[in-house]
Amino acid sequence: MLRRTAIKSLHATRVSMLSMVVKQLEGTTPLVAKDKPVNSWADEFMKPPQSKEMLDKYGRYAKYSDPSLCKVDTSEEVVLNTYPEGAKEGRIEATTGVPLKDFNSSMWDEDFFRKHILKPKTPDAAVDRARVADYALNSVMVGFAILMIRYALLPVWYIGMPTMTMVGQMNIEAEIGQLEPKKCKTVVWRGKPIYVYKRSDRQMHDVEGTTMNQLKHPETDVARFPNNRTLAVVIAICTHLGCIPIPNEGLWGGFFCPCHGSHYDPSGRIRQGPAPLNLEVPPHKWLSEETVYLGKV
Repeated sequence: MLRRTAIKSLHATRVSMLSMVVKQLEGTTPLVAKDKPVNSWADEFMKPPQSKEMLDKYGRYAKYSDPSLCKVDTSEEVVLNTYPEGAKEGRIEATTGVPLKDFNSSMWDEDFFRKHILKPKTPDAAVDRARVADYALNSVMVGFAILMIRYALLPVWYIGMPTMTMVGQMNIEAEIGQLEPKKCKTVVWRGKPIYVYKRSDRQMHDVEGTTMNQLKHPETDVARFPNNRTLAVVIAICTHLGCIPIPNEGLWGGFFCPCHGSHYDPSGRIRQGPAPLNLEVPPHKWLSEETVYLGKV
């Protein structure tokens, strides 16, 4: 007997717990007929009763409405707090963002309406203070959102941009000074070594007298260095595989790449070896006899 009583009690407890879980599935208490809270599975999932009176009077969209809820309350309290038609001692204030012209009291149940919507009229000064506080808060939130968007997009903007150290070396002025014939000075520009090479009179005679059919990559010396003729300005990177050539070496006494044996003349033009092109001439301009400007001219 005691065992059966315990089993029945346990079964009833489990059924009540399951019923409570089913009732709280949505996390809220939706209303059913006559604005009552959900108390059963049928209230939650079954259709409410239909009203033939409402169906005949208002059409099929009102068939689930309760006729008793359509009666207008004309008591003194409601008339007093109807604004602007009623007395000015009170007003209706919609706090959920619904404009007054679209306001409909049937959106809320009576308890919520009386507690949160029906409010006494506040002085104009209080309304102004609330409006200013609202504007200030909205301005701060918009500014904070813009700031966050800025910092979120900055990394995308910086992708692929050169580093600041590289930007600082894009255009430079190099002081070369006085160079003796066959002397070479190295300048770093955009992370690359630049040779400024002073050519002798004999070398100038040879490079100017070289015909184009003797060159692997035909270029005249005048076209490569039109301004300061005795000074050759070239990027010291071999056009074969990127080694650094040695000045005053090779068969033509210009530049020689020790990696694979490319020979360049004093103008930096390839004369023999695997290199396909002449040494590149960087964009430059001579500001004076001893100062060269490297970069976009």
